[in-house]
Amino acid sequence: MKLVIPVLSLETGGTRFIYQLANELVDKGHNVEIVVPENGSIAWPLRTHITRVKELTSQTIPAGDFLLPNFYPTVFPAWESKKGQVVRLSLGYEPMWVPEAEKSRESYLIDAPIISLSQWHRQLILQGTGRDSIVIPGGVDTSVFHPCPKKSLSTGRLTIAYILRSKEHGYTWKGSDDFWESCRQLKQCFPDFDIQVVTPEGASYKAPVPYTIVKAQADQEMALFYGQADIFVSTSYFESFSMPLLEAMACRTAVVTTDNGGNRDYAKNGENCLIVPPSDINELTLALLQLLRQKNVRDRLALTGLQFVQPWTWHRSADKLEALLFELSHPSPSTFQ
Repeated sequence: MKLVIPVLSLETGGTRFIYQLANELVDKGHNVEIVVPENGSIAWPLRTHITRVKELTSQTIPAGDFLLPNFYPTVFPAWESKKGQVVRLSLGYEPMWVPEAEKSRESYLIDAPIISLSQWHRQLILQGTGRDSIVIPGGVDTSVFHPCPKKSLSTGRLTIAYILRSKEHGYTWKGSDDFWESCRQLKQCFPDFDIQVVTPEGASYKAPVPYTIVKAQADQEMALFYGQADIFVSTSYFESFSMPLLEAMACRTAVVTTDNGGNRDYAKNGENCLIVPPSDINELTLALLQLLRQKNVRDRLALTGLQFVQPWTWHRSADKLEALLFELSHPSPSTFQ
């Protein structure tokens, strides 16, 4: 199959879904072409064909068996081009955060199948647009994200890892203020731990406690970031899937996460992670304190998480997408009604 994926850019974060699936589909023998504006950045090592255009328009998008736009500004030119069957890939329900809420909502109303990333994400789209979608979850590359020695083995101090997204870049739902306040409270009763953060946008903040910024751009560097930590924390208010949690689990690191919706398909409280309500700083602090103080609980969650993620591969995700596209190529009378 010839698959055309128009994108504004492929930077860090949720666009990993596109990068991983595109490469997997290439490995399966499909012709995959990423179309990106001249000024769009590409952070991932793609094995696809990459086409640079002045801007994404119906004229500049190439023809393919399927066009897979993923963000609302890419949907309209793909749909208007009439150069292939459109499948609307949603990496997140945009009306929840973009200024052009109604326009982004309209991108779900075209007569094209929709792909969502989790059951919660699926319900968001259904409630917001009345349209159902097909869930294809993310995954983790366990050949890259795997356990390594913990830094605490040599320092004697436990390490908490956190991905600090920039509010100035629009990441207002990541709960970073909650994280810092929880750490401030933790230091009052358990002072001997370190905090390491990765800052994808290069953000740095005045925090109430000391922290170290780790430069981790390549996947191997992120794997070390997760793997050397004892605890990984996510404080998002909502996510369509939340791949870092799976990556941290694959590195045998205990996870504390908010109930962000998109992680409900795989995050099991007390089994492979600890889950707290979004914005609940008290519960977040208690969960972190429990893992800092109780090595047996920390180790058990880390081991269970490691075992749990093994089937959650990108190859499995690509199999699901390939099966969907083949089904759309030869639909039965009741398909996607």
